[in-house]
Amino acid sequence: MNSMGSFFGIVGIGAGIYCIYGYLLMVRRRQIPKGIMLPKDEDPKRCKDVEAYIKMTSAQLLLVGILLAVYGVLELINTYVASIAIPVFVAIVLVMAALIWFAVRTKKANTTYF
Repeated sequence: MNSMGSFFGIVGIGAGIYCIYGYLLMVRRRQIPKGIMLPKDEDPKRCKDVEAYIKMTSAQLLLVGILLAVYGVLELINTYVASIAIPVFVAIVLVMAALIWFAVRTKKANTTYF
């Protein structure tokens, strides 16, 4: 057993669930999750246009959450069931690309609406 694979799998699933929770918080309650979307010194109540901010960033947050959860599951399968190195590598590349896209869009949204 590879304990690092287990660790990264669990962290990936946990982070994915947290991002999906943040997405649901934005879409259903119209709240901006401070821990995911904003710098630590920024107050969500200072947002100039919450609806536009949510529209601009919610899709990226959901995509990152889903990809992180899928990566975590693939990592655990790779560790405990069967060796699937190529799908795990593809998932890592997709997660990294989605994280970069998410960071760029979130930075732009924070600059625009705060």
